[in-house]
Amino acid sequence: MSFKSILFVADASSIHTVKWVDYFVTQGYDVYLATFSQENNTRCSKVFFLSDKKIKKSGGNFYYLFQIFKLSKILQEIKPDIINAHFSYSLGFVTLLALKISKIQSSFSVVCHGSDILSPPMPIITNKINRYVLEHADKIFTVSDQIKDAIEFMDIDVDKIFIGQYGIDIKASSRTEKEIDIISNRAYIPNSRIDLLLDILNKEKYNNLNIVFVLPNITTNTLLYLQNKYNNIDFCSNVDYEVMIKMIKKSKIYVSATKSDGTALSLLEAMYYKCIPLVSNIVSNRSWILDSVNGYLFNSKKDLETKLDKVLNEEKQNLITIINEKLITEKANYMIQMKKIENFLIG
Repeated sequence: MSFKSILFVADASSIHTVKWVDYFVTQGYDVYLATFSQENNTRCSKVFFLSDKKIKKSGGNFYYLFQIFKLSKILQEIKPDIINAHFSYSLGFVTLLALKISKIQSSFSVVCHGSDILSPPMPIITNKINRYVLEHADKIFTVSDQIKDAIEFMDIDVDKIFIGQYGIDIKASSRTEKEIDIISNRAYIPNSRIDLLLDILNKEKYNNLNIVFVLPNITTNTLLYLQNKYNNIDFCSNVDYEVMIKMIKKSKIYVSATKSDGTALSLLEAMYYKCIPLVSNIVSNRSWILDSVNGYLFNSKKDLETKLDKVLNEEKQNLITIINEKLITEKANYMIQMKKIENFLIG
């Protein structure tokens, strides 16, 4: 078999990129990576750093546009069989324009992770960019039905859409002491509704619980403000992925209040590592959680508090953890999911 060459255009520091790129490296493909990140956490050795500016994780990286010609020259140089860009209106858009300028013939695909489709900034503009990118993509990858439905609403051909998260590493794990009562690890952005969670968990009845909020990319000033306001809760900003996994393993309850989302990798990890999921009642969560069977879905602030108290007061949660470990093992095994992605991408 002659392995094809693939160029990924993505954030080389992101765990999402790591999961994609490392799989294709280990499968023997000729893998290249173009990135605006200053660090490369992947196994790819053929990396093009597109800029020396620091990425704003919150968005607004307009300088990407000034590197289109640089990326087009890279495309002309390596002439990859396949180009795979992550996040539609940002790197997907930049990559598509670079591809058109380069005039090379390559299969172009886009990975939509969630926020780029469901809650993009400046939607009047970015929705038009998304439509343009997705119309010209040969293949589209989405991590949930909710994203697929939003793309389909744009009149995009559903036959070129793959639906599915890349999954998690399934490993035999030893028993871990559950030292953290409640954990949340969603970004501090409006879509995550972190303040709603904090408002509930700040009540006196929860003061004796060990509650941890990991808030990726939060500003130092905001982090200090939250630490001073909610002194019964432990806060931290960025943590390494392996550290985050250890924290999830030690947690009893995983909570998320996102208004829209793809299939959250952290939800799958929480399910596999025996946390009780307590998450918002949105399409992507309903794809994995059946309320009161293998976790809990909430519709409102009051509903969240009621179900949280129920979880805390019920001692027998073993059935939930058994169901979830089996479900993730069967439906979200990283190697199996990535093989499906590989077949769709290459086929």
